Amino acid sequence: MRVARLMVSRPRRRCWCRLSLPLMLILMLSLSLPITCSLPADIVQKFHDPEVERMNHLVVDKNTGRVYVGAVNRLYQLSPDLLLVVKEVTGPKGDSTACSMLDCPREAQKRPVDNVNKALVIDYTTTRLISCGSLFQGMCTVRNLHNISDVVQEVKEAVVANNATASTVAFIAPGPPNPPVSQVMYVGVTFTGNSPYRSEVPAVSSRSLDKDKMLNIAEAAVTTGTRMYVNSLSRERYPINYIYGFSSGGFSYFLTTQMKNTETPIYLSKLVRVCQDDEHYYSYTEIPINCTSDERIYNLVQAAYVGKAGSVLAGDLGITAQDDVLFAVFAESDGPNSDVPRPHSALCVYSLKAIRRKFMSNIQRCFSGEGQRGLEFISPSHKCISTANAQKSTVFNRSHAKAGDPDAVTEVTAFFLKPEACWSAASRRVAQHFVVERVTKRQYEEESKRAT
Repeated sequence: MRVARLMVSRPRRRCWCRLSLPLMLILMLSLSLPITCSLPADIVQKFHDPEVERMNHLVVDKNTGRVYVGAVNRLYQLSPDLLLVVKEVTGPKGDSTACSMLDCPREAQKRPVDNVNKALVIDYTTTRLISCGSLFQGMCTVRNLHNISDVVQEVKEAVVANNATASTVAFIAPGPPNPPVSQVMYVGVTFTGNSPYRSEVPAVSSRSLDKDKMLNIAEAAVTTGTRMYVNSLSRERYPINYIYGFSSGGFSYFLTTQMKNTETPIYLSKLVRVCQDDEHYYSYTEIPINCTSDERIYNLVQAAYVGKAGSVLAGDLGITAQDDVLFAVFAESDGPNSDVPRPHSALCVYSLKAIRRKFMSNIQRCFSGEGQRGLEFISPSHKCISTANAQKSTVFNRSHAKAGDPDAVTEVTAFFLKPEACWSAASRRVAQHFVVERVTKRQYEEESKRAT
């Protein structure tokens, strides 16, 4: 039987090779030193549960160092040195996709179903852990961060994907009604189509963290709100795979893989963005994001992380060490019409300043009457409407809602690291996410000289 393990490895001042760890979570003791591939002698502590084959998510409390792990049918609370503190069994439980969150029709046949952890998020404002699983249409529980066996609130709301394979991304960031004071949970969910209730689950939403409205849509009107649905004609044939989400500069972003459009089954990666003070999602916008080198296109983003650049990387990108940088790992697809990644991969680095400029350029082009507004998988596309003082326009309204013109967007300039390069990186892979710092080849060469 395969066993999922969580290990802490001793850093070493060497370059590191590629890791393939579908069932293993690695947490480095230090993010300030380059590391090598883990050898038995490097492992100073490890945690595993022989009953569990897969661990899905891991979060670390930035205040206490406690580690929380979401797995199939299990939640774990670990000490900073990976000692087990609390183990909670979350499944399997009797369920059926014919059941809603609240009740089941008589004809529904329940059977034992695994509870796959789909989201695990720390709410620092209330010192709570939000855990969402695939059971009961994707319900969530709010737990005491100091003792996860203490369930503070069980949310009778379909929030995340309700099967083992569909993607879900969740993160907490400022949002309506009063950002940056008010915080919400942003959620991106792939449509599963396995239940009549799934059409009620938005593809992207901002959800309240207030106790009385826990995980309800933060702001909802009759036809608008902090939510976006894929229309009924496109849900089945236009899947959106959510990879990563983050907050930067007053905006919330999702990285996705999806088809170029509803009629062209060519897969690419996109950045989705919404303004954090937008109560109607009029500002919902997306652009393709590319990672290329030597005419080879790495079109499927696999994992990402947003952090700060070191001084050398910041200089290369033309930004300061305080500016946000997006590190993203991409893979080639197994053919242009496939969303299956090949083994070949690459790391590209993007300045968030450059990304914001690209979004603004597209928005201003639409205000100038160029391109199309609307995304056909959400609502019909129409020609952009020319607006007076277009170059000064930065605010969306209903007439320019859901901007997107994928054919007219070029890639954001990125640094490229070849797959065979040995990266001098302080990194960790947590579930499917890389955290990478100090990634330029020049730094590797400088570090290697100092190490020898």
